[in-house]
Amino acid sequence: MIKNPVTDHLPPNPKIVAMSFTGKLVDLPRYVPALPQKEAPVVFVCGAMAHGKVESQYAEELIAISEYPLSAAAALGRLCNSWENHLGII
Repeated sequence: MIKNPVTDHLPPNPKIVAMSFTGKLVDLPRYVPALPQKEAPVVFVCGAMAHGKVESQYAEELIAISEYPLSAAAALGRLCNSWENHLGII
């Protein structure tokens, strides 16, 4: 556990994206390459709870990567896989 505020533990000037099935639905293979690559680091906030949604007041954007609720493990797996494909990691 880390102490609040969480933003004290993030890199300077990040783009913060929260992930929740109530957010704007995005296609990760298209979304990831469109993120800023050099201008600022990207931070993803993923709720790891069975019920409810992410309440992140500091996030710039709220996205959904599926039309259905996913476990945190499934959501992060999809996100990591999209970054691996974008960066050409096999």
